[in-house]
Amino acid sequence: MVIDFHIHSKYSFDCFLEPAKIIELARQNGIDGLAITDHDTMAGVDEFRSLAPDLYIIAGQEISTKDGDILGLFLKTEIKNCEVAKEAITEIRAQGGLAVLAHPFKWPFLMRSPELLKKFDCIEVFNARNNIPSPFLENFLAKRAVFCMNLAGIAGSDTHEGFELGNAYTIFDFSSAQADDEAIKKAILSKQVRIAGQEVSLALEIVSHFSRCFKSWRNK
Repeated sequence: MVIDFHIHSKYSFDCFLEPAKIIELARQNGIDGLAITDHDTMAGVDEFRSLAPDLYIIAGQEISTKDGDILGLFLKTEIKNCEVAKEAITEIRAQGGLAVLAHPFKWPFLMRSPELLKKFDCIEVFNARNNIPSPFLENFLAKRAVFCMNLAGIAGSDTHEGFELGNAYTIFDFSSAQADDEAIKKAILSKQVRIAGQEVSLALEIVSHFSRCFKSWRNK
């Protein structure tokens, strides 16, 4: 089973992708499951589930805190107003979810304390958009932290544009038919997953960023 754990849609302020388009791309790229992690909202989860009964849709949210962005996975309700990581982690676990530090070394967070990293259930060890300020640097730091500290890790594309989907994913040793939330969580926490993917080119990301800024400006 192949899951992309970091997907944005039109319900995020910085993305214009329709859920139907994301689902089409997931099928084309051989992705079996998607974690819907829009910025500070779960508004799109039900739409994804209604449009894609053949895909494993995980209810999630990317929560903004001053300690960086945190993915809440397997959530039941939307989480609001978390100023720091500790608050978000507490809220996520209260729902039986997994707390994941997204793109843990993304600029300007090139330094992370071991104490902070250990607070999370796992970290995003590979993110296809982790290429600023330098290609490979941020994912290298995440991979090194996971290895040195024996942390659990997952991968996600951090899709904001269609060309990004399928560039990073997590592989499980069971089929979609055998999957449920508990089996997926258990595999992650016991480190029984494989990580695969490639970074999107820095030049393409820069063009994408300004394109989305222009679309946002036009829509105001």
